[in-house]
Amino acid sequence: MFENVELDYLRYGGQRGGLLKYIWRFIVCRGFRATVLYRIAHWCYERHFKIGYGICVRLMSHLCHCAIGPSCRIGGGLRIAHGFGLVIGGGTIIGKNCDVRQNITFGGNFNKRDSEGHSKPILGDNISVGAGAVLLGPVRIGSNSIIGANAVVTKDVPENVIVAGVPARIIKERWSPETGRKL
Repeated sequence: MFENVELDYLRYGGQRGGLLKYIWRFIVCRGFRATVLYRIAHWCYERHFKIGYGICVRLMSHLCHCAIGPSCRIGGGLRIAHGFGLVIGGGTIIGKNCDVRQNITFGGNFNKRDSEGHSKPILGDNISVGAGAVLLGPVRIGSNSIIGANAVVTKDVPENVIVAGVPARIIKERWSPETGRKL
């Protein structure tokens, strides 16, 4: 848990250092506060400490204005740019170094399940999700992709693309300026 908190902290522009830097970032940054509360809630959830994750979920709701289910699995380096209205439903899986904005919903879609039994979105690594986006059902988002603001994603998204619209569709492939190749 602590290594993920450190990766989260560094994604907010923090510098490695003493505990006071972490505490200060927790106090002044709603997104980091929500991330730390999720990490504690998830730790309690894995150990079946219901009152612990219940308290963290309530604190997250009141102090951060967002909801992240304690049963989610989120890799290190999560960055919540603005916590208002963020809902990440329990069971969602998010990879490393992902950015999310305000008013985003990751949730189920009328109990639809994929072949592995997942009912919530699964995101790869290095994904950015724009404000107001909605990801519904057992969709898989490929690594290095960008979900545009207000996009509604109900189908899988491949790696290295930018999607936008309602319903979301590929608007551009991502290319590395250094190599001239697909990311």
